[in-house]
Amino acid sequence: MGNPVVHFEINTARAPDLAHFYEKAFDWTMSPDGDDYVQINTQGVCGGTGEPGINGGIGPSDPGDEFVTFYVQVPDVAEALDRVVELGAEVDLPATEAGAVVIAAFRDPAGNRIGLVRG
Repeated sequence: MGNPVVHFEINTARAPDLAHFYEKAFDWTMSPDGDDYVQINTQGVCGGTGEPGINGGIGPSDPGDEFVTFYVQVPDVAEALDRVVELGAEVDLPATEAGAVVIAAFRDPAGNRIGLVRG
């Protein structure tokens, strides 16, 4: 079985504006989490299957350095990071404890930012 996508983040210099946009566009619930981050509850279903939607967040970035990241759940973040590097990825964020989870991020061979989170 493959590793599921379990979270997404939208990083932008216009976080409050985008939070309002997505709240109105898709009826997502926004919950402030600290001074500069907003948790997103999509309250939805994936593809009409009845399965829960993926929740995410909106956080800050520098102007001109805006990006979207999706997080893949893996059993061992360091091992998964080593594997993607062997396949041509570059580390963007080494394995880091973030509260109760361990996360990392890499740039795939095309430059897309992908996150890893321990499941």
